[in-house]
Amino acid sequence: MIDPTALVVGILADAVDVPVSTEVPSQRPDRLVTVDLAGDHSTPYLMQPRYQILCWGRSDQEAHAMARACLDALWVAADDHPYLSSCQLESLSRDEWNATGQGRYLLVVDLTINTDE
Repeated sequence: MIDPTALVVGILADAVDVPVSTEVPSQRPDRLVTVDLAGDHSTPYLMQPRYQILCWGRSDQEAHAMARACLDALWVAADDHPYLSSCQLESLSRDEWNATGQGRYLLVVDLTINTDE
């Protein structure tokens, strides 16, 4: 069985030069991408997860660039990955909670993943 979260983490880790994780480490680095399952509309034949991808940067500009790189990587993978067949952008926005003084952008995507191995 395909692990959709591991699939997304792997695609993003290959695309951006920052740590990609499903959890925020206790000693969070200045630059980080986190991947969270935000919903699931799967069927017996297709996985249709929704992911929230949070990009932490040293500035808004850097966080936005990381979010765009993540989105681009998922779009490219939807064209050539054997299991990922679709990536739909739901939203890309600045995350207003900014208590750390760093830039954060939130990317929300709906994916379609083939379950046939």
